[in-house]
Amino acid sequence: MTDGYYTLADRAVDPKKHNTAANQFFVRDIDAVIARLKRGGVSVRMRGDITGQENLLSAGTIEIEEEPVAASGVAEDDDPFAAFTEWSSAADDAAYKDL
Repeated sequence: MTDGYYTLADRAVDPKKHNTAANQFFVRDIDAVIARLKRGGVSVRMRGDITGQENLLSAGTIEIEEEPVAASGVAEDDDPFAAFTEWSSAADDAAYKDL
């Protein structure tokens, strides 16, 4: 990201020189970046974790992981602590019934 923007390069502008500044554009919204990558034809500039080097990665080499969708009515959607069974015992219910 550059100043809060993702840097993308469009191969349609010049397929041979897609890494030049003239072929690059900036997008702030990650959902727009993902949509554009899914359409293909672009690269996105990313920095390597180990070397810190920036490279343009083509859309085909990027794996987009979707966040799992929880079933509706799952308690964790409303209360992140609901999964802790020790917090929902009969002893707790009795101790806090007058609050």
